[in-house]
Amino acid sequence: MTEVAMITTPTAEEAAVYAPIKTCEMSTAQVSSTLLEGLEDPRGVLRNSLVLAEAGHPILPCYTIDGHGRCTCYGKDKKTGEDCCSGKHPIRDYAPHGLKDATTDRDTIVGWFKQRSGKINFAWRLDGLGVVDIDTNGGKTGLADAEAMQAAHGPLSPTLVIRTGRGGLQHVYELPAEVDTGGYTDELVTGSIDFKRGAGHYVMVPGSKTADVYRIESGDLLTRAPLDGWVHDLALKLGSKKSDKGDRPSAAKWPKDIADDDPWYRALLLDRTHPARGNTTMVRVVGGIAHRAVRDGWPFEMALGVAYNYEGASDDPQDRALIEDRLAHYWAEEVAKQRAGLDERFTEMTGYLAPREDGHGLATLVDNRFGKPEETPFGDFTVTATSVYTRDGNTVWTVDLTNAQGRTARDVELPHEVLASTATLRRFLLGHRCQLRFSADRDKRGSAGVRLQALMESQNPADYRVVSHLGWDDKAQAFVTFEGAITADGVDPDAQVRPSRELISRNLVDHRYGFRSEEETREVLREVLTHHDETVTSVIGAWGIAAVAKGQIMRVASQFPILAVEAPSEAGKSTGFSAEWYQLLGNRNKEAGIATSAALRDAMTAHRGAPVRIDDADTVRPLLENLRQATVEGEVVKMGEDKRSSVRSKLVAPVWISGEGIAAVHEEKAIRDRSLLVTMPSPKGRMSLKDPTRPQWDDIMELGAKYPDGLSVFAGTLVRLVLRHAPARIAEFTKMRNGSGRHADKMATLRVGARILADITGDESHVERVDAWVSEQVDTGAENALTLKVIPAAVRAVGTPEVPVRVNQAPHYGIESPIVYRPAPGGEQAALWVEIGRLAQWWSKHNNGKVSERTETEAAMREQAKALGMKGTKAGERGVDWAQFNVDKRTTGGKQTKIAYQRVPDRIAAKLLDGLGTEIVEGEPRDPRRLTASEIEAVNRA
Repeated sequence: MTEVAMITTPTAEEAAVYAPIKTCEMSTAQVSSTLLEGLEDPRGVLRNSLVLAEAGHPILPCYTIDGHGRCTCYGKDKKTGEDCCSGKHPIRDYAPHGLKDATTDRDTIVGWFKQRSGKINFAWRLDGLGVVDIDTNGGKTGLADAEAMQAAHGPLSPTLVIRTGRGGLQHVYELPAEVDTGGYTDELVTGSIDFKRGAGHYVMVPGSKTADVYRIESGDLLTRAPLDGWVHDLALKLGSKKSDKGDRPSAAKWPKDIADDDPWYRALLLDRTHPARGNTTMVRVVGGIAHRAVRDGWPFEMALGVAYNYEGASDDPQDRALIEDRLAHYWAEEVAKQRAGLDERFTEMTGYLAPREDGHGLATLVDNRFGKPEETPFGDFTVTATSVYTRDGNTVWTVDLTNAQGRTARDVELPHEVLASTATLRRFLLGHRCQLRFSADRDKRGSAGVRLQALMESQNPADYRVVSHLGWDDKAQAFVTFEGAITADGVDPDAQVRPSRELISRNLVDHRYGFRSEEETREVLREVLTHHDETVTSVIGAWGIAAVAKGQIMRVASQFPILAVEAPSEAGKSTGFSAEWYQLLGNRNKEAGIATSAALRDAMTAHRGAPVRIDDADTVRPLLENLRQATVEGEVVKMGEDKRSSVRSKLVAPVWISGEGIAAVHEEKAIRDRSLLVTMPSPKGRMSLKDPTRPQWDDIMELGAKYPDGLSVFAGTLVRLVLRHAPARIAEFTKMRNGSGRHADKMATLRVGARILADITGDESHVERVDAWVSEQVDTGAENALTLKVIPAAVRAVGTPEVPVRVNQAPHYGIESPIVYRPAPGGEQAALWVEIGRLAQWWSKHNNGKVSERTETEAAMREQAKALGMKGTKAGERGVDWAQFNVDKRTTGGKQTKIAYQRVPDRIAAKLLDGLGTEIVEGEPRDPRRLTASEIEAVNRA
């Protein structure tokens, strides 16, 4: 037998050990050291790619495989619909035209490698080359077929041989000059040996990684033998036989579930007078009927009827007792075969569960009334366990559930408590539009939950806990990302935690956490912090750094504040510094763009360490309650997948609101107490710190051009730096907290963020600027919507008359004055008086009935007044806490309406009127139905 060349299988040691990657021996001389300086290339894929590029072979950037075996394109396999696991197709952003974008430019290749932080594969285009590609993946018989092919034609000449990531072999040869590669076949042996050649094909560069790493098995990267003549001839010969199946008529078919050459079926169709009819044919037909009847679950009586009718149509029919006897004999044989098959399909290891053969879902075994096992439907779903996590006796499985409609719910958490009860399991599955049809819990093989657990165990899920959000995870004590769990020391390979894939499939996050050197990260961070007003960048920067450490800060703080940025047109609220800072915190998007309230609410559940940005004041108002809950990581109830059940999710994301009109929204009590209001001036006129003759916008554009993939390439390193400095600074939180309540907490959070920012940048000026800004912020204390929103709005609209008036037109709406400003009867000092009932009526009219039930109804305002120490006629002192005033307009009966007003605390009243610019001028003529000149001026200013 002809000797076979270079067809070997990997040893157990090779498969178990991450073997050193062989790179071209000439690579050290051919690759400039400056290109590789500071780059980690443990697989050698970059070095090998640069060697090939130097030799004129175009290089193509490709996705790779992440730590969970998934292609980093994070798309779906077009054939199966499952998660893509290729790791071999071109990166769309770098090579939108596929092989046409392959290049020999080494700077471009190194740039691709840097931008992907080394998480990249490379392929080389086969210009002038041919590859005999022997496939062994998935049980393919490439090695055996290669031996047979060489035995028939001759050995493959020694040349460069590459071991693929899935165990195959690629023999690389030089093609004959000026050969027409289109005349070659694509397959030397169908399904197991491909023939790739020319500029229309590529293979992976050694050092690329799919299931394993591609490596040089033998030979040298730049030394390839000429293509063997017999391979050339065979490829051309097979290529000449290419034809379209449509050129030939298709063969006639019997019914699809019966083989067209099945003897019993042919005998069944024989004419009644056919000489072949007889005892032998009857036995054949009855045996066939028994086989089909047992397989398809017919009753014995139905099969017997078919046999009787067949034989009864004969001119000389067999005795019916003989027919029944033969059918019973074959029936018993088929049942025995079926039970033997059941034992093979349904094993204890898989919980006696197997895919149904007659439809979608799972089947299982139960004993029938005779004590014999038989197949029965288990459910209309399939389940794949992707991970399992056990802690303190509590086990949670993470599964993919595919229902009868083919819809897959990914990363569904299945706690052990659900498996313990069939009724609970049934309800759980219904919530995901799946049905559990199994009910024989007393069967000796176990309950539904026991069987399902055994099946999941047999699937060998990874020992991981899946979390429903990115960012800080308390149990893992790490910052969870799709790139891995980040700690102060880098990515922790033993963290045993990963984020749910639902975050990607539902488009809840679009974050990347790249890693660059710490020094380069600090340089970029320092530059970005100069791209706007220094106080603004220090405050927003300190808040953003605190947002990264939000998980730890929430252990000592009562809330995490919202960042509210009042930014007029062209102030750079969504470009320039804001966009750069947003990217440094991990977001790929360069601008805020979440459009709907529902999408914003869902986004607030998805990341505990990077902000959700809201760039529209009108979007904020429907979300006030959610925003209030987000500051304390409260829960929101959403509708489940089945549109009937409800799901509770925590609002964990920091929130960044920006835009024109944010200051007005900030007056909402739900926002004011829980947010930091920053006014962002226009950056127009700011000049470059590098060249004072140029606008600073040029610096921003240059930085963007330098990092075309965005500044999220630094986000992983920035998280690592924050986590390194955060513990010591958070320990100082109490000292940073000047006072008590929400105001003190939010200012302490900002000051802690400023100190971490200073530690990272080495610039203490951030601390000075933030502390100075904090000292200027006013604590509104116990004030609420009554004094911060409703009374100021009423003063702006209807003024502060000395006596109550009733005007039957807007903005009075026929309601007696809810507010008056005057001394109490018999008193000398003027005070601000309010009648809560009429104020609530006026506020409802003023807002067309749209008021907050929690803070703006009459009952809510009375509670707020009580909290401020205001007293009414029952608890207060007349002339001090309350007073009665006559309405100026008399009734038709000549009576005058008297109204009891409560006094607004003088300190709050003075601050309120001062904030509105209202000044009561002594001796100024007053008409109770009109504002005074000073009041009109104040309203106009407001």
